[in-house]
Amino acid sequence: MKMVEGAVKASPDETRARILASAREIFALKGTRGTTTREVADRAGVNEATVFRHFGTKHALLHAMLDQYCESRDQIGASMDQITGTLEEQLRTMGHTAIDGIKRKEDLIRIGLAEQVTDPDASAMTWRTPAGALSLISDFMRRRIDNGELQGDPVALARIFMSFWFTYVLARKIWGLPDDPAQRDTVVKQCVDIFLNGARAR
Repeated sequence: MKMVEGAVKASPDETRARILASAREIFALKGTRGTTTREVADRAGVNEATVFRHFGTKHALLHAMLDQYCESRDQIGASMDQITGTLEEQLRTMGHTAIDGIKRKEDLIRIGLAEQVTDPDASAMTWRTPAGALSLISDFMRRRIDNGELQGDPVALARIFMSFWFTYVLARKIWGLPDDPAQRDTVVKQCVDIFLNGARAR
């Protein structure tokens, strides 16, 4: 049900947040070229002039939406700091965390892929979260190499490790995989075993 602007007095920050959330839904559903600011305004329960007052253009709205929902390196790092256990346990936790994060951003990833040619800056913003994760996981791998647990190039190991989870999330429709928790746990364990079979120091 569409909200009527003015029915509930919202602060500028609340209005902005509602517009950004609506923009994410519409951009993910219709793509950037198929989305109109009128549709975003209708979904947010505001008039179109309010969208322009906050963001100026649809292009600026897209960039603000991506900036709002793409996590920073510090945010990812805070999550990784909570991970404990053996190397295997840490990698499994990181795998589950990565899958959850990619699922939360799956719509943004689709937008980023679609914008690679027409709006490279917007596409680059979409990959800010994976780039931050790659940096942190590379640091994790480097520490494990330094203490003799793993071998190889830390950045290459991080890329390989991250590829498991991108593939699991983005290709599960191709494979017809339901997101069953028990099945996912088995996949994570198997992927970590495969990873360690090649990366563990001998």
